[in-house]
Amino acid sequence: MKTVALARTCALALLLAACGGRPTKVLSEADGALADAKLAEKCAPEEYAAAKKMLEKANKLADEGKNDEAEKAAKAAKKLALAARNKAMLRKEECEKPAQQTTGVDPNEFIDQNTTPAVEAENLEGLKTIYFDYDAFDLSPEARDVLARNVAWLKKNPGQHLVIAGHCDKRGSTEYNLALGEKRAQVVRRYLESLGIDASRMSIISYGEEQPADYGESDESLRLNRRAEFKASK
Repeated sequence: MKTVALARTCALALLLAACGGRPTKVLSEADGALADAKLAEKCAPEEYAAAKKMLEKANKLADEGKNDEAEKAAKAAKKLALAARNKAMLRKEECEKPAQQTTGVDPNEFIDQNTTPAVEAENLEGLKTIYFDYDAFDLSPEARDVLARNVAWLKKNPGQHLVIAGHCDKRGSTEYNLALGEKRAQVVRRYLESLGIDASRMSIISYGEEQPADYGESDESLRLNRRAEFKASK
């Protein structure tokens, strides 16, 4: 009987440790995925920066003892890192070309690989941001009107490639908001494509709630964060 009781006690202790401890395994997997995506720092900088920031958030949550939230953020970081790696591999030949050219190159013509992602993908002044209702990714009549005007600008600038970034307000879990931001970016891309913009000119990324446009608590502040915006892709 003592042996059975001891076994039960040990099993319970192991279960409690597994349930409440730091999510080391998931954090390690996310860290490994980010390391594997190192090429993306140059070839898919927006996606790489999002993965890195999400992993930093996961580690911070774990340090604070918020292990359930940390595990979710780590899983999201791993997903972002894999997406960054995949995009980087597709763009590898193109983005590595400048490094292979040693003569006759204007040093200002290319972005240095150590510059920040904000330089690699700059805001497009010609394209206007659109906004979404709470917990929704369908396009409102106002959003469609804005996108129609954006299409006119894109057709006048046929060489411009862009990144469509989906954002959310802070309500909802990290994973949920990343998925919602992606759906918002996807629906915008599909709509622009339906209006004649070639899909090859557009890529998407979701930042979830990680890059708020407004840090306020009002309804208007939250509305401004539920958006899809456009950046130049270089």
